[in-house]
Amino acid sequence: MQSGLSIKIFVTALTAAGVLALTAANSVSAAEKIGVSMPNVKGPWFTPVLYGISDEAKKLGYDVTIQDAGGYANVDKQVSQFSNLVVQKVAAILIDPANPASFNGAVREAKADKIPVIGAGSPIVASDVEADAAASSSHCNIGHELAKGAKTLLPNGGTLAVLAGPAGAFWASDRLRCFKEDLAGGNIKIVAEQTSEQDPAVALSLASDFLQRFPQVDMLYGADDTYGVGAARAAQGAQKCGKVKVLFAVLGEAAEEMMRAGCADYVVAQQPVVIGRTAVQMMDALVKGKPLPAKKVEVPLVPVTMVNLNSIDKTGMQAPKGWTP
Repeated sequence: MQSGLSIKIFVTALTAAGVLALTAANSVSAAEKIGVSMPNVKGPWFTPVLYGISDEAKKLGYDVTIQDAGGYANVDKQVSQFSNLVVQKVAAILIDPANPASFNGAVREAKADKIPVIGAGSPIVASDVEADAAASSSHCNIGHELAKGAKTLLPNGGTLAVLAGPAGAFWASDRLRCFKEDLAGGNIKIVAEQTSEQDPAVALSLASDFLQRFPQVDMLYGADDTYGVGAARAAQGAQKCGKVKVLFAVLGEAAEEMMRAGCADYVVAQQPVVIGRTAVQMMDALVKGKPLPAKKVEVPLVPVTMVNLNSIDKTGMQAPKGWTP
């Protein structure tokens, strides 16, 4: 599924080029600053991405300024924060845009000032302006993998209710679009679909409502583990763990707990720590004028069930316990 070079080949190539130095002697001045622009900094996706960014940047000698827009509804605030990073003349900006169509002007400003812009968790930084580099997972491939999970969990077909993610979030819509493409013409039918705020309490409420409105529903889909954990807790509260299958993307600590409790059945795990580290490594190469083996790196996905939960390496998926941005 991974396009271009594998992570292993990419990192090996960067090491050969001398851009993965982990000592101050081989890094930029400690005064060199990079900016990070995120729609949110909390939760099982953003926390490990920011851990990967922060830890790798520290190793390479950069100071990191993290900007938090406070949610996907605050696109204008994120654009303003990005522009402020440009004004500050940071060495580079790493971004996961809430809505890439809103960032064309701001990214052009950065490029005019020769500030590299790197996608960190997103393959694109603006709808009409190409990223200088990007490390991400393919959101469409996540949808495809979720569809595989749905077919595995419901081999004889059934009904499905969808917690679709934040309204207007391109990552969520891409995942669901490709998920639906793979289910089209099959025997798994979507009976309900709803976008909502990316908040655990809201997701729990929405999933509980689905279970009440559709008591015979066979499966709940979550756009990520904020929604998936909400769905799993709703199934747990209704005493339907195992009866109502739950699948979603991202394996945070709470998602792992719900899987061990038998209330989450299939998770397409991304590797956000690896994504953050890789984005910083790419940024470092650009800042130092080194060639990139690839402009875009797609970090592999890891389908997780109870069968392999204890054997997978979670260090690329979760930040250390207690770490916060």
